[in-house]
Amino acid sequence: MSHNSTESFFKGLIVGALGGAIAGILLAPKSGEETREDIKKLTADLKEKAVDTYEKARAEVEKKIEQVKKAGEKIDEGKYKRIVAEVVEEFKSDAKITSSVAKKLGEQLSSDWEMVKREVAR
Repeated sequence: MSHNSTESFFKGLIVGALGGAIAGILLAPKSGEETREDIKKLTADLKEKAVDTYEKARAEVEKKIEQVKKAGEKIDEGKYKRIVAEVVEEFKSDAKITSSVAKKLGEQLSSDWEMVKREVAR
């Protein structure tokens, strides 16, 4: 995954999640300094959660790829994208992520195909 696409993915997740959370923080009766500190903490927490979610999903995709390879099947782009869709749907149905985060996660994992293709070829 390229640095730019990773950065874009995590920014998208964070910005999407920040909207409502910041509105809640801004409406709370606190000083400006306390509010800024709350926003900094929230941003750091959301970034950590975005990274964690991606890493867990990526590990699950890799596990499924290994299962497919052990079964003697080839991994092509179509098969890879079906695996990604399956993993994203599992995360979504387990309420680990929202629909909008699931969409972004799926897009990011799908864009990892070129890297995966090189790894599978080994």
